[in-house]
Amino acid sequence: MSRTVLDATSSQYNEAGNWVGVLYAIQALGSVLWAVVLPRFRSRKFSYTLSLLLGAAGFFMTAFMTNQYVLFVAFALIGCAWAAMLAWPFTILTNSLKGGNIGAYLGLFNCTICVPQIVAALAGGWILTMLSTPGSIAPEYLMMAVAAVSLVIGSVCVFFIKEGKGNEAPQENPVIGEDL
Repeated sequence: MSRTVLDATSSQYNEAGNWVGVLYAIQALGSVLWAVVLPRFRSRKFSYTLSLLLGAAGFFMTAFMTNQYVLFVAFALIGCAWAAMLAWPFTILTNSLKGGNIGAYLGLFNCTICVPQIVAALAGGWILTMLSTPGSIAPEYLMMAVAAVSLVIGSVCVFFIKEGKGNEAPQENPVIGEDL
C-alpha cells in the first residue's frame, strides 16, 4: 500500500493529489463563507470557541471517514476553524491587554504560533511514528485526531481569557528613547 501511495508516478498518487486540491478548495470556500458569518456573533470568544469545535469535528471526520465525498463536509468545517483563527486571536488578545508593551506581548504571542509549527515540521513525523504501533491506527489518521484534540483544548482555553469591555485597542506606551 505505502509503495503505491508514495510512488509519485502512479495514477493513484496523481488522483490523490487532484482530490486534495478539490478538498483544499472546499476548505477555502468554507473559510470564506464562515468569515462572513463570524461578525454576526455577539461574542468573539463564543464564535471563536464554536469555530474551533467545528474544526475539531472536521479533523475527527477526516480521521475516521471512508467516503471521500463526506470529506467535503469535514474540510468545510476545518475551513470554519481556519477563518476564526485568522480573525479572532489577535483581536481577543489586544482587547485583553492593558497598558503599554502591547508590541512585546504580540511578539510573544506570535512565537506561540511559530514555534509549534517549526517543531511539528521538524519532529512531527517522528513523533507520530513513535506514537503509533504497527497494526494500530496509521500515523496519518493519528495526526488528524491529534489536530482535533488540540482544537478542543484550544476551545476550552478561550474561556480563560479575560477580554476588555471596549473594542478599541489599548494605547501603547512608547519605549524610552523611541522617537518615531
